[in-house]
Amino acid sequence: MVSFPELRSRIQEYFSFSRKELLPLMATIFIMAFIFSFRDWGGEQLDVSLGVAHLFLALLVVAFSFFIRFSWQKIYALSQGYRATVKVWWLGLIIALLVAFISLGRLPLVLIGTVTVAFLERQRLGEFRYGFSYEQNGRIAFWGIAANLVLAILFAVGLYFSPDSYFFSKGVLLNLAMAFFSLLPLPQLDGLAIFFGSRVLYGVALGMVLLAGVLLLTGTALGLILAVVLASGAGIFLLLTRSGK
Repeated sequence: MVSFPELRSRIQEYFSFSRKELLPLMATIFIMAFIFSFRDWGGEQLDVSLGVAHLFLALLVVAFSFFIRFSWQKIYALSQGYRATVKVWWLGLIIALLVAFISLGRLPLVLIGTVTVAFLERQRLGEFRYGFSYEQNGRIAFWGIAANLVLAILFAVGLYFSPDSYFFSKGVLLNLAMAFFSLLPLPQLDGLAIFFGSRVLYGVALGMVLLAGVLLLTGTALGLILAVVLASGAGIFLLLTRSGK
């Protein structure tokens, strides 16, 4: 990985969400917010004001989670000499909508798409074998999963101190679901890039998602503490083993 000054320079020069990314992302955010607030428009009777309030909170959760997830992937890609671009999977969104209607919102699928990477020749000079690396492509995809798990833990901390918070509860569920469904080994999702990049990394990612789901969905203080400790330990390990140049 490059040094922090070099990474900062690359972020200033290359980090952005293009117009071709933003318009599909805005549509995706609205669809996902609608799916995750589908069952929250009142009880037996429709409550429009309550539903709109829940939809607005879901929009905030989805927009924030998407921004953090894709930003982590873009920044890590730049550190390796690639530019990552968000590619929305429209068929996956249609499937998610249909399943939401059929299941009456009980099964919220998160099939949003993946990131594609482009080679930055000038930034790859001096790198091992210079060319495209499937392993690094898998790691770029993996950082999206890692971002979702960190966000799920942060939302879970907020939920622990505010158990009735709609915002925090949706944040936990959305990010866990996003991390899980992203691991499906389909060409339009990050899971396939991780699977072909490194079987070991795919197993680690799957184990992390399942463990985080078990610890956070229990809603207990012990589960939350273990999740925070494990995430902190993993972060410290990455920082200590990081190589600068």
